[in-house]
Amino acid sequence: MKKTALSAAALALLAAACSTLSTSVDFDHAADFSRYKSYSWKDTGEIRDPVWSRRIEDVLEDTVAAKGLTKVKDGGDIWMAVHARFSVDYRVDYWNSGWGYGWWGPAPATVSTIPVGTIVVDLIDAKKGIAVWRGVASDTLRPDREPEEREKTLRKVMAELFAAYPPAKK
Repeated sequence: MKKTALSAAALALLAAACSTLSTSVDFDHAADFSRYKSYSWKDTGEIRDPVWSRRIEDVLEDTVAAKGLTKVKDGGDIWMAVHARFSVDYRVDYWNSGWGYGWWGPAPATVSTIPVGTIVVDLIDAKKGIAVWRGVASDTLRPDREPEEREKTLRKVMAELFAAYPPAKK
């Protein structure tokens, strides 16, 4: 139950429309991305919330279809795998009246935990069994957002991750 809630919360990170979003992409410079025309899903079992699992698949399918990749049931040129990770950041807030240390004592502090979720998309060469592309997006989890807002943000995040796909050889 806790993992399901965490999976849903991690996916809610994609609903955060604030500046804490960070994305990165890396790829195998030796891979020939022009030969990847089709993909199959590689289920990692990490996204246990069935609604969000399907939503992520739908958004990714739309995103990579726009990049020229076609979904096949089995035997795709690449496997697409999605992973979720969770962590906590801390924020320390101090309250100070401006009067200094004096007889009032030290300024009180409060520590807040900030849940952070990361979604990772891997593209794996199906013949070689090696990862050739990885996109990572991390953000503060915002479970208070409506599902429509989360999906809209998920689409923006995936569009950003795949903006330069296929990568150009240098």
